[in-house]
Amino acid sequence: MKKNIKTLYTATAVATLLMAAKTQTAQAATSDAETKTNSETTTATGATTTTPAQVTKESAQADVNKAQEVVNDQQAEANGAQKAVDTANQKVKDAQAKVDSTKATLDEATEAKQEATQENIDKTKNDISQAESDVTSKQNEASQAESNVNTKQSAVTQAQSDVNTSKAKVDQATADVNAKQASVDNAQKVLDGTDAEQIRKNADDAQKAVDSDKANVQVKTTDATNKATAVSEAQKAVDTAQTAAQTAKTNADTTSQKLAEAQSAVNDAQTKVNSINDQINSVNRIEMPKGYVNAKDNIAELGKQGLAMNKYKEDEKAKQEKIAAVADSRGVVGLLRLTDEQQKEITLWTAGILNDIRKQLGLSNRIVVTNKSLEFAKYIADNSTIAGIEHDDKALQDVNKAVLQARIQAESIGLGVGGSDITMNDLQEAVYDLMLQMLFDDAYSNWGHAMQISGMEFHGVKDEYFGLGVRQKDNIIGFETFYPEDPAKADEGGRLTIPSVDTTELQAELTTAQSDLNTKSNALTSAKSANDEAQSALTTANNNLATAQTNLTNAQKAKTQADSDLETAKTQLTTDEAKLASAQEAVQALSADLATKQANLQSAKDALEESKKNLASAESDLTAKQNALTEAENELKSAQDALTSAKQAVSDAQAKVDSLKAKLDSLTNAEPNYEAAKTAYDNAVSDLKFAQDDLDAFTGVNKIAQAKLDSAKSELAKAQAVLDKILEKERAEEALKKAEEEAKEAAVKRAQATHFYQTGSKLFDAQGKEVTGYVVKDNQVYDAKGNLVGVVSKKVMTRELHRALVKANTLPQTGNESTVLAGLGVALIGLGSMLGVAKRKRQ
Repeated sequence: MKKNIKTLYTATAVATLLMAAKTQTAQAATSDAETKTNSETTTATGATTTTPAQVTKESAQADVNKAQEVVNDQQAEANGAQKAVDTANQKVKDAQAKVDSTKATLDEATEAKQEATQENIDKTKNDISQAESDVTSKQNEASQAESNVNTKQSAVTQAQSDVNTSKAKVDQATADVNAKQASVDNAQKVLDGTDAEQIRKNADDAQKAVDSDKANVQVKTTDATNKATAVSEAQKAVDTAQTAAQTAKTNADTTSQKLAEAQSAVNDAQTKVNSINDQINSVNRIEMPKGYVNAKDNIAELGKQGLAMNKYKEDEKAKQEKIAAVADSRGVVGLLRLTDEQQKEITLWTAGILNDIRKQLGLSNRIVVTNKSLEFAKYIADNSTIAGIEHDDKALQDVNKAVLQARIQAESIGLGVGGSDITMNDLQEAVYDLMLQMLFDDAYSNWGHAMQISGMEFHGVKDEYFGLGVRQKDNIIGFETFYPEDPAKADEGGRLTIPSVDTTELQAELTTAQSDLNTKSNALTSAKSANDEAQSALTTANNNLATAQTNLTNAQKAKTQADSDLETAKTQLTTDEAKLASAQEAVQALSADLATKQANLQSAKDALEESKKNLASAESDLTAKQNALTEAENELKSAQDALTSAKQAVSDAQAKVDSLKAKLDSLTNAEPNYEAAKTAYDNAVSDLKFAQDDLDAFTGVNKIAQAKLDSAKSELAKAQAVLDKILEKERAEEALKKAEEEAKEAAVKRAQATHFYQTGSKLFDAQGKEVTGYVVKDNQVYDAKGNLVGVVSKKVMTRELHRALVKANTLPQTGNESTVLAGLGVALIGLGSMLGVAKRKRQ
């Protein structure tokens, strides 16, 4: 029995050690690469410190060229690194701006979420109802104000008509006064006996004017009648348009309410769909590749498929659950301390995934979790003293005594997660990733972990008691499976309910919820279409009413003008009739006697006074009517202002309704809006972190690149210094060589100009002095150091030399060279004799 236990967990131990060895190998490879790089750097540095004496000009130039190439490469690398830093820095700024923006949105969404209580939602709905009622009230007030404006407009129109009438009466009275004044003037002329012909002509002209006026009055009367008919028709159109606008408003209010109700229904349905989706999306399961259970040669390929098929899904709820942590021996907080409830939670979560794996593989065995299986796993985790990814044989043996005896026992372990800010979501993700590695990337353990995790190791055993523990020493996660000697003891307290990761029921719920959402969305679309039509009809009706009111106003203005024109025409007719009567009276008076003429004059004067009184009365009435018009216009202005205020009140009330509806939408969608804002903010924060990490990385790379560039420039300077020294030495040597050659040439010239004479073993200079220590070779004379100092001459050039030669008695002998010298000697002797004779003569 113990042998079986040992075999099982030793197999997984070997697998774990192989996995660790793989990591160490990778690290060793990295170290080798670093060593190689360092070695190359050292070699390069060694080359630059070589002394010039050991380096030729060609090799030094090659070193400079090579160093220049390195500088060029490093400059390009540094430029690229700096550009990357600049780009990364801009990305950090952009990411920070995105964080700030999404944070503001999140704050608003958080506030809305906090306010999104059912009480607030109900209150907002009630506020909307009251606000819509207020809109209706304000619209009624606006309608009343508009009606009042129409009434006041009619009063102004009437007052204007009264003014026009009074003004016509004034004009008529004025004309009558003028006519009476003309009668007085005519009576005076008749009495005086002057202008008889003119009086008769005036009567004819007055008759013509009256005839024309009568025709004009007829035209104006017809026009005024037509304008009055137009006003009546325009008023009917306004009444019809007002009725239509009110009906359209009622319809629009109804469709708007139905739209709000349909939108609310869609929001509720969408919230339900989102909730189910969130549940589905937070369910983690591991999909097994087909053929996995019977795989042999292709297990590695199936493993790749499995890794590609599965990925952990973030659990938003689990993110809210913090896991406590304590400090390790270094004082760094990071060792997890799960509560018993958290250990149970993560164990049951893992068990659900493991049971689903067994179901997919067609295995009959299932995971079982009990209080004892939790205690079993916790004991091993709490009592393991071995550090790192290593099985603790003692803890695995002791648990059988401390908790319960296992008939079959297996353990798989792997690196967990640690830190000071760890959530249950982080632990779930770590467990999930470990299961993926053990199931699909376990070749190093000969798939020993996969056998246990998948259940194939326990195939044939109905129940696998399971517990998951996290070592207190190093956060190593342990998957503990066993079958107890005494199942009844293992089941004490009952078996715990393991959550299913099968989303079939949730999918069915989602289908139903989505169908309901689609139905309500269609209803919303219909409601929106109906509301759009109603709102469009209301706009059209309001436009038609406005047009009808404008037409009525224009018709009223036209009628007023036509009435005024008619009154003017009538006034003109009356005036001209009065003139005609006066003119006719004047014509008749021409034949009257003196007493009658005098009486007519007095009568005309009396009539003039009466006309003036009538004019004064008409003018007074006109003033009263003008004052009444001014008052009516003021009242119209007040009514128009009131209408403007009423319309603004309607607009404000409608804006309040719209604001409340937006608030209701925000409240009813607070949760999805918050989640969306939270996701956007988290993504923005994550992007900012990545951007900052990139900036830090690129900054580090840039520093390295700049350092490498500085180093390369330094190496170039060293190489150039070596080359410069070689070139300097070369230039010095060339200068020295040139100087030596020039000196040699000068010495040769001097030597060729310096003559010696040799006779026997003696050598004389041009002054006849015998010189010693010189060597003659090929007629060239060399000093003791081998320097050419002159040539052996064939002629005796000076008297001093001749005297020396005579004194030495060393005349040339016969022979090759001596023969030549002998000839020279004779010539010198002869010359000497001549010189001697001359000397004696002088003496």
